[in-house]
This record gives sequence, C-alpha cells and structure tokens, in this order.
Amino acid sequence: MRKNTGSLIVTYVFIAVLMIIYLFPLFYVFNTSIKSKTEYIQNTLSIASSFRYENYIEAFNRANFASFIGNSVFYMVVCTVLSIMMAVFLAFPISRNYIKFSNAIYLLFIAGLFLPDATIPQFQMLLKAGLYNTRLGYMLGLMGGGGIPLFFFVSYLKNIPRDFDEAASIDGCGYFRYIFQILIPLMKPAIASMAILSAIGVWNDVIRAIIYLSNKSLFPITRGLHVFTGQYQNDTTLQMAALVMVAAPLLILYLFLQRYIIDGAVAGAIKA
Repeated sequence: MRKNTGSLIVTYVFIAVLMIIYLFPLFYVFNTSIKSKTEYIQNTLSIASSFRYENYIEAFNRANFASFIGNSVFYMVVCTVLSIMMAVFLAFPISRNYIKFSNAIYLLFIAGLFLPDATIPQFQMLLKAGLYNTRLGYMLGLMGGGGIPLFFFVSYLKNIPRDFDEAASIDGCGYFRYIFQILIPLMKPAIASMAILSAIGVWNDVIRAIIYLSNKSLFPITRGLHVFTGQYQNDTTLQMAALVMVAAPLLILYLFLQRYIIDGAVAGAIKA
C-alpha cells in the first residue's frame, strides 16, 4: 500500500508539473490580452485587474481579420481534403504492393520526414511556374500526400484483409468505387484524426504565407498578426488578443473532435 501511495503521489506531482508547463503559456497569453498597455508595462506577469474586451475589438479591426478569415477557411478545407485524398490513394497501392518497388517508394516518403523543410525549393519552383502570389501556388505549397498521413494510412491499410479487394474485383467493383465506398468508410477513424491534424497545420501556417503571398486579398488570418509588430516596438496586448482569436477556433474544434483524434490514434496503434 505504501509503495502504491508513493507511486501515485509521484505520478500526480509529475502530471501537475506538466500541466503547469503546458498551461502557463496559454494563461500568460490570455492574461496579457485583457490588460491595458500601462498595466502590462508596469508588470508583465501580474494578474489583469479587469477584463478589457476593447483589446479584442481593436485587434480584430486592426488585423483586418474579417477579410482574412474567409481565405483561411477556404485554404484549410481545400488543402485538408486534397491532402487526405492523395494520402489515401498513395497508401492503398503501397500497402498492398500493387505497384513495383512499393517498399522503396514508401521508404523515400518516410525519409522525407527527416529532411529539412522544402519551403525555399518549393518557392523557386512556384516562381518559375508563374504560381507565385496565387491561391493555387500557396495551396500547392501546403498540400502533401506524404508525411505522417501516408505513414499512418499504410499501417492502417495493411491490417484490412486483402480478401475485400478480391471480393470487390470479382463483383465488378471499380478501383475508385472500391476506395470511396469500401475502404474510406473502413478508414474513418484514421482519416478523421489525420484530417484534424492537417487542418490545424494549414490554419496555423505563417512561414509559407509570408514567402508565397504578397497580395493582401489572398492573405490567411495568420498574416494579420504582423500588423502588431513594428520596427521599434510591439503592441503586445493587442497582439496577444489577436493570438487568442486566431487560436480559439482550433481549440473549440479540438474540444469537440478530440474523441476522433484519440479513436484514430488508438485504432492505428492497434492495427499497426
């Protein structure tokens, strides 16, 4: 009993430390976002004396979020759907060894996870192709059929019986019909978890938006955060309010859809 009690205490202390490490930055951002500028300058770590909702209104207007949010939603939906579909169509023949050198191709995609970011080479390719500062060029930079989704889907599909493929072929089911009507419904947990993670990556993108886009009408919502950074000073309270507004949709989405992320991860781990 004493050993069990001691281990429980150590576990709870460890969990408490992790919670503080993860939650303190979130609390700091929110606490700063509701302070006045004078209050923040006097003591950056003090608790806000009142809730200044005016910071959120001013930050929303100054960052022009009303114009950018539509772009971000469009980029997120299109890039997520196309990325997941490309990953599924790549993972299926690789997992079944239906194409030559499927293992070598798979290893090349996995090796890409350990290589440096390809943003600059992508930028040069888009520039030569005349796709710089266009929606299509920006979305091509964000999309990818490889990476974590491909790795996850290959592991998942390897444990779906090949008998389904043979039965569908005997019944005259076409390739695309088989994928959309049979495989994708069986992959719902994995697809849901990877889709959420992909959507978060697109929504939070900052670097590619800076490099690939210069037309303000094409900016995603994250580009609005740069208006609070000046050459000599930063408007920190408004910047933190803007950060809260940018992060809030994803936090809400995660709270409602975290069950699918967990189910997909558990299902993928069990099948792998």
